[in-house]
Amino acid sequence: MKMKKLVSVVLATTMMIGVAGCSSTTSGSADKLEQIKEAGKIVLGTSPDFPPNEFYILDENGEKQIVGSDISLAQAIADEIGVELEIKATDFNGVLANVQSGSVDMAISGFAQTEERKQVMQFSEGYQREDSEDYQGILTTKENAEKYKTLEEFKAANLTIAAQSGSIQYELAMKLTDEANIKQYGTTDASALALDAGDIDAVIVSSNSALPMLDTFTDLTLLPKDGFDLDPDAMYSTNVIGFPLGDEYQSLIDLCNDVIEKARENGDLEKWVTEAKELSAQAVEVEE
Repeated sequence: MKMKKLVSVVLATTMMIGVAGCSSTTSGSADKLEQIKEAGKIVLGTSPDFPPNEFYILDENGEKQIVGSDISLAQAIADEIGVELEIKATDFNGVLANVQSGSVDMAISGFAQTEERKQVMQFSEGYQREDSEDYQGILTTKENAEKYKTLEEFKAANLTIAAQSGSIQYELAMKLTDEANIKQYGTTDASALALDAGDIDAVIVSSNSALPMLDTFTDLTLLPKDGFDLDPDAMYSTNVIGFPLGDEYQSLIDLCNDVIEKARENGDLEKWVTEAKELSAQAVEVEE
């Protein structure tokens, strides 16, 4: 197993950026945005194992810190409201559960809309860059890449494929093989480790999030977009912010949409992704 330096850190349950305030659920106001202002903080749910959107790095003191393009967007929203940003970090299934229960004010974690998710949460406008080259692809070994030159050959091989629990990638994996051949992992880091160890044959992953893995695991490769794009119609390529159900969130959603539009117009969306990609080389693994 050829690996460059990989640092393991334990997944944080809650992380605070700035000074902690009171709970954002204790206000008597029915409007969520007003509750957030009164509390002095907005609580963000995210799964920090998805570079360049959200991931851990170690700061100059060796302490773990969550960064990424999604985190920059969340910070811009907090700044627009005038409150602190509190990050509640879990695995991806935990993010979905926290949105549904209302234990976070919003979730930014590489979300895509699906009909199933629309039944249990609501969403902002999309914030993916219009010129994004990101695609839903297949991470596998270089040996496998030499064997399978087309998607049909890959599907016919009846391989063991991994995908993150509760994710769009799991749904895409179901289109490639039988459910019995799919292994679910709580984090993309765990999937990459299993692939490098030879426990599985491939991982379904967004191309952007695969880039740091290629730096870490030198025996792995991402199959090319031409021929192996699992979402050619870009149904799942636009990221959105997730919110709990309820009319009381509408003013918060409207504000987030305004921040997204401003960031798109002034180039911040592009800048945040560029900065996050540069930092992703420092990404550290999150243990399940």
